[in-house]
Amino acid sequence: MKYLVLAALLAVAAGRPQELKTPEDYGLLRSSSVTNEDGSFQYGYETSDPSSQDVAGQVKQFDEEKVGTVQQGSYTFTTQDENGNDVQVRVDWVADENGFQAQSDALPQAPADPNAEAQAAALAKFAQIEAEKNQ
Repeated sequence: MKYLVLAALLAVAAGRPQELKTPEDYGLLRSSSVTNEDGSFQYGYETSDPSSQDVAGQVKQFDEEKVGTVQQGSYTFTTQDENGNDVQVRVDWVADENGFQAQSDALPQAPADPNAEAQAAALAKFAQIEAEKNQ
């Protein structure tokens, strides 16, 4: 009899009405998506954590035979700096026939080429020698 009462209680608890969850309950503040007949599109979202992404793309004819999609957009997210403080990071990007190119203050920058001056001088000297040979 005890098991029958326990089973009935479990059935009542499992069968209770569930709460309806909205996108906001999951942290989704904004979501949009548009696709046009010409193949162009836009989409984006924003969450409460806060992170977001916005993208736009369009079809591009690269040459007589090659057609592709070029896109541009941005995304943001929160990370922590070396002191443990929250920092908002934004990355703007383009993806086209030149590849994916991202720009952000948070991305590392390549150091200046320490040999650039010496290479330029050597190239100038080589060009001068070649010019003298051809005279």
